[in-house]
Amino acid sequence: MKTVVVSGEDQVAVPEWVVDFDSFRRWLHSDEFPEEGRICFINGTFWVDLSVERFFDHGQVKVEVSRVLSNLLKESRLGRFAPDGTRYTHLGTQLSTEPAGLVIATEAFIARRVELVSGKRGKDTELIGTPDVVIEIVSPSSVDKDTEWLMSAYYDAEIPEYWLIDARDGEIRFDIFRRGKRGYTASRKQDGWVKSPMLGRSFRLVRGEDEAGNPEFTLHVR
Repeated sequence: MKTVVVSGEDQVAVPEWVVDFDSFRRWLHSDEFPEEGRICFINGTFWVDLSVERFFDHGQVKVEVSRVLSNLLKESRLGRFAPDGTRYTHLGTQLSTEPAGLVIATEAFIARRVELVSGKRGKDTELIGTPDVVIEIVSPSSVDKDTEWLMSAYYDAEIPEYWLIDARDGEIRFDIFRRGKRGYTASRKQDGWVKSPMLGRSFRLVRGEDEAGNPEFTLHVR
């Protein structure tokens, strides 16, 4: 049996022949796979989210994190940033999802720790392996997925670093978790700054206001 978790007004029709991880990946690379929504396979469970993205505390946070990390990685030549919409799969743990962002070190490509797979939907449409950093931004419909399901799945996939951001309330939660022997451990913070061991930089995410009085998020690096 398969379990489908649905958020949103509509529902996704999962074909009857999609019954496990292998058939999920065949569906993923077929013309039948939906173009809208976020559809994941986590710990033997289908997770389907069709909710609309919140503009400020999810969309704008995602844009800022993408902007800063993309520029940092390009300038430092440390690796590549994969933005939201990138399909990430770990075969050994039967995980397939679309994080808010991924960091893949240049060494990971050289050592073939990660690789890109093509399918009927196009070239290089699925990233397989173990990237260096995975990022999730919490939304009202993804709290359990981001804080429990995916944290456990990313640990099993041996991803060294997990960023978890929650900007829904007045106080921003921004944690960088390091993979240890028994689970992820949050890096210590100092005056709001938190160190990324994988990137060798410290980061601080702050909320301000723009000229129209709307929330504005800034990710500082040092």
